Amino acid sequence: MTLWPCLPARCGFGGDPSLGGRPLPAGRGEEGSVPTLPRPILALPGPQATLYGELIQASLHRLEAGSRALLWVRPLLLREGSQVWKLRATPDLLWPAAGFVPAYAEEILPLLEQARDPGPHEPSARQRLQGFLRQLWQG
Repeated sequence: MTLWPCLPARCGFGGDPSLGGRPLPAGRGEEGSVPTLPRPILALPGPQATLYGELIQASLHRLEAGSRALLWVRPLLLREGSQVWKLRATPDLLWPAAGFVPAYAEEILPLLEQARDPGPHEPSARQRLQGFLRQLWQG
């Protein structure tokens, strides 16, 4: 059984989309177990695709004066037009927080049903993620 991270419903979500460097609230674990943290799903829209990822951690301090805040994100899905690709096999990202927005349950749950792994004669999930990030970085 796969457990998906916390998916906020659009109504009632009062969280700060910029996260502001605040720690995430502790979740409720089963009795006697270690509490788990809810991990919000974020979207990073690009010119031709959108990356959906699980927020692992937001940077709490800046590495040097004037640098941008970074997010540690675990890629989940990449939506390119009508195609949705699974990215679970790709490495985690450290990426500037600017541009990330909350992804809501109504948005991502239908994508989970459509998502598929790339076929043997298609670019791999890693190649698709690298191409998406290259477009964002250059644009």
